[in-house]
Amino acid sequence: MLQMANYEFIRKQHFVLGKPIRQISRETGYSRQVIRKALTSTEFPVYKLSKPKPKPVIESVKPIILEWLRQDEQAPPKQRHTAKRIYQRLGFHGR
Repeated sequence: MLQMANYEFIRKQHFVLGKPIRQISRETGYSRQVIRKALTSTEFPVYKLSKPKPKPVIESVKPIILEWLRQDEQAPPKQRHTAKRIYQRLGFHGR
């Protein structure tokens, strides 16, 4: 799969410098079909997960954290929870 920088490089070689597809193919090592695809596509390919990754640790404490943050809405700004303070209150110890 081509990276975004490779798409930019191929387009520059073809449209700005006027190199033919075969020459770009020889120089980069990509097939001519891949070069043509890079020249015709308007969007960059984006990888999408087929299903979301599980989050077993955060799911078990998420209701507690959300309750603390809800209570913080009425607290003065200096007394609100920070990420560091939430981590300390939950009692997780380093990895």
